[in-house]
Amino acid sequence: MKDRIYKKGLFTSIGIILVIAAVIAVNILVTLGDFSMDLTEEKIYSLSDQTKSILKDLDQDVDVYIINEKTDVNEAYARIWKEYRKASPRIHLKYRSQDSYPNFARKYAGESEEIPNDSAVVVCGKKYRYLSADDYVSYTMGSDYSYNADSLVLESKMTEAINYVTTDVTPKIYQLTGHSEADLTASVVSALQGDNYELNELSLLKKKKVPKDCELLIINGPQKDLSKEERKRIEKYMDQGGKMYIFLDAAEEKLKNLNSLLEDYGIDPQKGVVVETDPNLYTQYPIYLLPDIEDTEVTKAQYDSNVFVLTPSAKGLKKVSDGKKDKKDKDKKDKDEKESKNKYTVTPLLTSSEESFSKVDTNSSTIDKEKGDIDGPFAIAAAVSDESGGRLIVTGCANMLDDNIDQAVSGANKDFFLNGVNYLTKQESKISIRAKSLATETVTVPAFAQKMALITTVFVIPGLLLLAGIIVVVRRRRL
Repeated sequence: MKDRIYKKGLFTSIGIILVIAAVIAVNILVTLGDFSMDLTEEKIYSLSDQTKSILKDLDQDVDVYIINEKTDVNEAYARIWKEYRKASPRIHLKYRSQDSYPNFARKYAGESEEIPNDSAVVVCGKKYRYLSADDYVSYTMGSDYSYNADSLVLESKMTEAINYVTTDVTPKIYQLTGHSEADLTASVVSALQGDNYELNELSLLKKKKVPKDCELLIINGPQKDLSKEERKRIEKYMDQGGKMYIFLDAAEEKLKNLNSLLEDYGIDPQKGVVVETDPNLYTQYPIYLLPDIEDTEVTKAQYDSNVFVLTPSAKGLKKVSDGKKDKKDKDKKDKDEKESKNKYTVTPLLTSSEESFSKVDTNSSTIDKEKGDIDGPFAIAAAVSDESGGRLIVTGCANMLDDNIDQAVSGANKDFFLNGVNYLTKQESKISIRAKSLATETVTVPAFAQKMALITTVFVIPGLLLLAGIIVVVRRRRL
């Protein structure tokens, strides 16, 4: 009996020791292996697939200097930086406190700028980029005029910096001027610069041609038409494999030269403003479109993410049936050569429904379809490519990059634009990386869903509760 008790106690003791040893071993492995699990809803501490792809392809060493003591770094920032180090052996984290290295950060940040702790300097060879810790979090002003943390942008800042320092060439983007074009917002300019693009202005009334170093020409909502000379200069640039991104303002119809240029490339801008009748494809008003995002090379990331893009007061686009329109050439041989040379592929990126239409009379007192209105569907944005390498994106909404409109879809409009820019310049690896929300994101709800929610909460649920009460009362009376 005593032997049985002794053996049982011995086995129990051994089992406890083994369990304790296993727990200790697991903790040691987790500590040494730096294993962690991100359980936050927004995956704040996890790197996006795009960042991982960029880090995987690194072929140069990148030093990331954190301006602080290693033990004093903000825990959230430290976890994100560790993910960069784990994702690539090319990333080297180094710490430089301002007490021990008082002049280190100053040579990168400038003499006058205040340098907060946890700022970073990303260095590769002779190129560097300074990141202020004050810019890691974006803030929005509330109704009480106080600022609240909105999103964590550390990953996008870091990946942009790595892209910049590891790229030998900075592509130049030119914005056409001289036709009352809209300015790009400060946030869009910042995002383009973060993606290692240099922005310049271009007047083709002064310059006789598009510069040779122009990687992309942007025409942003012109209010006045191109001259015939400007049109010829742009066409020559495109014939040599040029790239363009054009935003059209639906309110501007008298752009004969610009529209004819687009028709030459297979895009036919329609008159009026697109009205959507499918309640799943608009919000608030039938002209506040939430167009379908097509599954294309340009829009693949957003198509897979199932996000909304908001395009209010948009101009509809249709394909020119035979690509480049015939011109009256005196020499038939030249005409045949031109037609064979200019073969364009038009791919819709954003589309309206079959039931949509374009309201030609924008001053009409009714939103309903009238005689003379144009039947849909339409492309709200389309990409054009040709065999010579030329690329073009046309979007029929000039205000989609407005900050208020972009914020209504949590930055999806800016992502759409940036992804298009990267496609046009053949730098698809620079897909825009979304900020990680630190607050409740704006929810964009299609009109149909709004109506169903209203009917359900106001009529269906109260009706079911009332019916259930009546049934209970009737049954009790019968008892």
